[in-house]
Amino acid sequence: MTHNLKRGPLTAAADAPAAPARPSATLVLVRDGAAEMEVLLLRRGRQLKAFAGAWVFPGGATDPADGPTEGWESIPAVARHTAVRELREETGLTIQPEALLPLSRWTAPVIMPRRFDTWFFLAAAPTDRVQVDRSEIHDHRWLSPQAALEDHHAGRIALFPPTWVTLHHLARFSRCKAALAAAGAQTPFHYAPRVVKQGPDSCFLYGGDQAYATLRIDQAGPRHRLWVRQDAWQYERCADAGRFSRTPPVT
Repeated sequence: MTHNLKRGPLTAAADAPAAPARPSATLVLVRDGAAEMEVLLLRRGRQLKAFAGAWVFPGGATDPADGPTEGWESIPAVARHTAVRELREETGLTIQPEALLPLSRWTAPVIMPRRFDTWFFLAAAPTDRVQVDRSEIHDHRWLSPQAALEDHHAGRIALFPPTWVTLHHLARFSRCKAALAAAGAQTPFHYAPRVVKQGPDSCFLYGGDQAYATLRIDQAGPRHRLWVRQDAWQYERCADAGRFSRTPPVT
């Protein structure tokens, strides 16, 4: 089972001028569970305009008090401060900005009616108890990345593509140490999706896909895309393809 959170906005905004992408930041917190690494997911209130009812990582739009957003493409300090502030407001947890490791950058497709340009960071979770406000955030869960993907597939939680893809990549790590080491050694990838509709399904194309420039999704060549289908979501990146493919855990 999949969720149709995006189908209405995608269709309605297809011919509209592109909305500006608002700078924002997201923090993926990880901890070692009894058996596997776990991530913190929050459920947003259904009354909200952005990501209503979805399960997301802590985060939100940059506030003027966070600082200037010039040079947003080069991981400005303001992005770290935004992530830390949003974490505190949404969960009551506190973490130092220098502890955040850049994970990726996501710029929403031009066809989306509300757009964000979001830096994703990874960090080890503090040991304090999560306290959501029950207003903007209604619930929280600690789940292994694979369990979160399976809950989404079963219709128990709703995820948006950036969250889904991030969980997909984190699912190969069994412990926090390995995930944090990998994030610290990588160059963050910039996801700026282009979307192709195919009936009720959507294909989100990312940089490196042979169809990224042409939108001709049936041509042979390198793949880097997410299929949002009725029956399941499928991520393809060259050899890293599969509905719920899972490489051997990295410890």
